[in-house]
Amino acid sequence: MNILYITVDALRADHVTPSLMPATSEFINQGVEYVRCYANGPGTPWSFPALLGGRYSASTEGFGIPCANDPRPTLAEVLQKKGYVTAGFTDNRFASSEYNYDRGMDSMFDAGATSSDKQLKQIVRERLDHDGILYQSLLKGYHLTDDIIVNLRGRETRFVRAESLISQLKQWIQDQSTEWFAWLHPMDTHAPYEAPDTYQVQYLDEPISRRHSQKIAQKAVHHPEDLNESEWKMQQRLYKSECAYLDDKLGDLFTYICQKVDDNTLIIFTADHGEMHGEHGLGGHPQRFWEEVIHVPCAISAPDNKDAKITDQISLVDLPPTILALAGIDTPTEWVGKNIYPSANVVNPEREFVFIDVGAELNRNLVAVRRADNWKLLRHHEDGELLLDLDSNPIEDPSKDKQENESDVYQSLTNAVDAHLDAMDKDRNKKREAVEDEEMIEEHLKELGYLE
Repeated sequence: MNILYITVDALRADHVTPSLMPATSEFINQGVEYVRCYANGPGTPWSFPALLGGRYSASTEGFGIPCANDPRPTLAEVLQKKGYVTAGFTDNRFASSEYNYDRGMDSMFDAGATSSDKQLKQIVRERLDHDGILYQSLLKGYHLTDDIIVNLRGRETRFVRAESLISQLKQWIQDQSTEWFAWLHPMDTHAPYEAPDTYQVQYLDEPISRRHSQKIAQKAVHHPEDLNESEWKMQQRLYKSECAYLDDKLGDLFTYICQKVDDNTLIIFTADHGEMHGEHGLGGHPQRFWEEVIHVPCAISAPDNKDAKITDQISLVDLPPTILALAGIDTPTEWVGKNIYPSANVVNPEREFVFIDVGAELNRNLVAVRRADNWKLLRHHEDGELLLDLDSNPIEDPSKDKQENESDVYQSLTNAVDAHLDAMDKDRNKKREAVEDEEMIEEHLKELGYLE
């Protein structure tokens, strides 16, 4: 059985609809859909330890996952040992070989870690006087350094488009003669939104320039209070244009797999996190745990052609064990997820608690837990704690905090999240560090818009 694992960057669950993403919606409807899937972190650095490593990001110091001497195997390492040929396709630095995600990969097409334009941009930032006129001119707008260098390299967009990654993936698949595992991580729905003009005009009167898109993206992420209503609407429409573009390319890929590849192919589709477009006055995917950021689409199409809609709560950390179970492979005991694929012979209990946190340093004031009955406890740094009942308060209005009125619920969620953090602290004490190069991490955070 072949395995295709698709993890879209920054794709909101509520945007995968028949009207906006028809091909993806059709794929989801023909398989097993998980309507309550939640990310284990608000951004790529905190979701991928779960997606590829079967672990929480808070379990290790630093970013990414530990190097190859780590006793906790990655998904690719397990499959590789079972004879699968493995490959990854991404243009996200935080999901690249620089953070050890090439572990177990026979081939790693991580443009974000190796592309010459990124290297040239690094040279520009390192060698120019940061107080000089040229450097300050380059920094005007949102990553204008990117704009200049991307144009010099003949690239149309800041990130490699899905069409290019999928083309590489298809070529790689054609070259395989044995069972394979391929991981694909398209970046198109990550800001800045730079869909081709033919897709932009579906939602805008006329297409906008890369520079204009980048400026709006910078304001949305770092200065959301400065965006006016028309700019928020433009940001939302640009995002929809990227969703439409990505859907066309994913539709082509699904058709290719169906027509050109062995029917015995398992396809898993999800996203590493969502995106905010003005909700709670925020943009992008900040280190906050609102539903727009953590609720992600998820579906599995297995060779048994089962179709179902699962309403049980699951999280991204459950996907690696599920993939192995469908491949007939035992789950490593070190992993924290569980098989969530429906089976007549096995009853899969609902995940009672989903934990969402940020790694690098263990922060007990920046974490959230979501209970299966839709109660949610958020710890947002300076905002303090919020206890929300999402059934009665789906928009997560902070003024409807229930801490004083629901002491039993509050204590239950507090105990759960504190026990989770204690377990993460215990894991960290084993001294299996991930990547802790502060200068490199800061640079990559800036490239992806997490920092100015």
